[in-house]
Amino acid sequence: MSVINQMLKDLDQRQADQGGTSHFTVPVDSPSSNKKIIFISLIVIVLLNTGGIFIWQMYVENQALKVSKALKINHSEKPVLKNSKLDNSAHVVKNESTNQANNSNITTGLLKTQQNKADIAQIIPPINKLTQDNISKIEVPLATMSTATSSSNNLQAPVTLTSLPVTKSTLKISRKELSPDALAKQKLIRAEQALANKDIAKAESLFEDVLLVIPEHKSARKQLAALWFGRQAYSDALNLLSQGINLSPNDSEFRLMKARIYLKKNRIRQAFTTLNNIPNVNDVINVEYQSLRATMAQQLNEFSFSAEAYQILVSIEPSSSRWWLGLGVALDSNSEFEQASFAYKTALNKNGLSGSAENFARQRITELGE
Repeated sequence: MSVINQMLKDLDQRQADQGGTSHFTVPVDSPSSNKKIIFISLIVIVLLNTGGIFIWQMYVENQALKVSKALKINHSEKPVLKNSKLDNSAHVVKNESTNQANNSNITTGLLKTQQNKADIAQIIPPINKLTQDNISKIEVPLATMSTATSSSNNLQAPVTLTSLPVTKSTLKISRKELSPDALAKQKLIRAEQALANKDIAKAESLFEDVLLVIPEHKSARKQLAALWFGRQAYSDALNLLSQGINLSPNDSEFRLMKARIYLKKNRIRQAFTTLNNIPNVNDVINVEYQSLRATMAQQLNEFSFSAEAYQILVSIEPSSSRWWLGLGVALDSNSEFEQASFAYKTALNKNGLSGSAENFARQRITELGE
């Protein structure tokens, strides 16, 4: 038991020694020292703010004093450049020979102005000649410059560059109105090109456009009528030619084309009437016109008209035996036997008759009593 008690005492003593070594004191600042530091910091901040405000007020008053002095000097001397060109600014610099400092400042300002002008020309690309001229003619107004002597605190004349609005170049496309003749000519050329390319539908459409612009255009009407006749649009072609005849009653080609369409439809009477009703029909010096008129008149037993047509033909081609023979037949049918016999004889004296035609002429001469 004594041994156990001794062990317990040793254990208690160790615990007491460990507990004594684990406790230590931490020094703590007193509250009075913290208050002193905060108070001193506040005082320093207040002093700095007060000093900054004082310095700012002094700076503002100094700037206001300088501005007021500059205004008084400008008001008394008024060296305003009314003309904003660079030539006048150079003239002002020359007059201020008494102030060397201002001379250098103004010269520097002018150089900057020219540099700015060059920068403007580079920034704005030359759109067209008008815009380039506007850029080259930009006038740079200079601010009011003081001409005071060196006693005026060497005030530097400010040079300001005011940007002028540069008008943008615009491309205006205007449609030129063509005259009716010019428009018709343009469409006629396109129609002929379409015919060359065998585009019949396009050519017809363009010819119609020409007639809408100029109804009196004969060439367009004839070509359109020929195209319609070619695709057997006879009614349309007849109406088109009838309109042309109404506009130009003396045009023999309109009547000749219309008569041929009537013949195609076996309407001989309408064909003959179309040809025979032209004003001054005997003045139409056209072999094709008069030969077709003579033939149809002979078929319709209109012998006097046939004789008239052949008379015109022999006057046009007096050496043609065919026309003399036709004249003889027309006169013979119209009971003008003496003149018919003379026409038969003249036909036999010309070359070009077939054997049967010669036999017919000789037979008729014999029968007429010669």
